[in-house]
Amino acid sequence: MNEPATAATHPWRWWPMAAAVFLGTLGGLAFSLVKGPVYTSDAYVVVVPGTPAGTAQAVNFAQVYSRIATQPAVLGLALAGGSPADGERLRRAVRASASADAPMVGLSASAAGPQESADRANAVATALITYANHRATATGVRLVGFAPALAPVSPSSPPPALSAAVGAAAGVLVGGLACLASPIPLPTRQRRRIEPWPAASGQGAL
Repeated sequence: MNEPATAATHPWRWWPMAAAVFLGTLGGLAFSLVKGPVYTSDAYVVVVPGTPAGTAQAVNFAQVYSRIATQPAVLGLALAGGSPADGERLRRAVRASASADAPMVGLSASAAGPQESADRANAVATALITYANHRATATGVRLVGFAPALAPVSPSSPPPALSAAVGAAAGVLVGGLACLASPIPLPTRQRRRIEPWPAASGQGAL
């Protein structure tokens, strides 16, 4: 009697996984090499209240200024009248955040080069300080620089080896699903030989 075929008896059944792992590794490596390294720098500004009792107000304004740090009014000051395309590129490169319990705004800027990332972060920090201090009379708070951005010594983007590993992991997942979804072909079963029925007896059934 023939045994059902298993995955072990059909090693070719796993070729989708092997192909997916190879393509995923190649794709992750190619993406990392084509995109190139990305550097990130951080600058910090602090909100100073007009009165000693205005600490809570300063924390609230830090939240407000973190939301408007990447708005055209601020980025226009950072670019000194650059084109809208320059403003859009800067907006995509900069992230702003504020602490929940401290009157501080963090500005993180990314670029293809280390010095460019620091220049972007410092430009936006300076622009935000200028924008906020022009309204200090109305808001009752001022912004001052706390820590300028410095050029990073290493990129923040993952190295090519890590990108290749991530692509390989994705290939394992996709290839495994493909292997599980494909049916296992069974071997050709031998047809049972049909034996003729015994000749009918001439005697009738009782």
